[in-house]
Amino acid sequence: MPDMQELTVIEAETLADAFPARCRSPALRGGTDVMRRLHPAYRTPHFTVHVDGQVVSIPARLYFASEQTNLPEDDEAWLFARTLQTRSCDGFERQRAVRDLLAHLQPWGTPFVADLIGQYVIEILDEILAAMTPDMARMIAVFAAENPAYWAEIKQRAVSYWNAYYRHPSSENRGRAYRRAQYVGFLLIDRIERGEPGLSSA
Repeated sequence: MPDMQELTVIEAETLADAFPARCRSPALRGGTDVMRRLHPAYRTPHFTVHVDGQVVSIPARLYFASEQTNLPEDDEAWLFARTLQTRSCDGFERQRAVRDLLAHLQPWGTPFVADLIGQYVIEILDEILAAMTPDMARMIAVFAAENPAYWAEIKQRAVSYWNAYYRHPSSENRGRAYRRAQYVGFLLIDRIERGEPGLSSA
């Protein structure tokens, strides 16, 4: 399980730490844009994982006072800001942001997608599955192989959320139960693990 540490201050530099050093310039500009839109009193823990052989520090959640970015879509920093928005406390905003991230996925974005696979909002999981290509699956598989303990945690969370919310009919799943073989979280995990022989199945 990744170390969770408390963030006492959220700054653009801290947000840029969620990405490898080679991305520092656009990540810093994306982080600056995000920082200006965060609720000023909000604090969040962060967790560390490896990307491209480097340690990055990703915020657990970000509480946005405004979703509106000042960055145009043709600015390289825009995608870094949208990637950070996949950490939003608002599930609808996470869904919109991951849609943009998946349309332009790079290796530095894989931990953000992987983490969502271990979460409970099935509409977001459906978005990821619909967008998943073999290249994307391989990219996330590389991240998973570089972070085996974290990938194991993601898989365990998928099991827990399926068991709690989707295994039996409930208000959360609108009265529809999902067999294990039908649940989108497991379908995603299986597709990713098929792209990396060194990963064990879910």
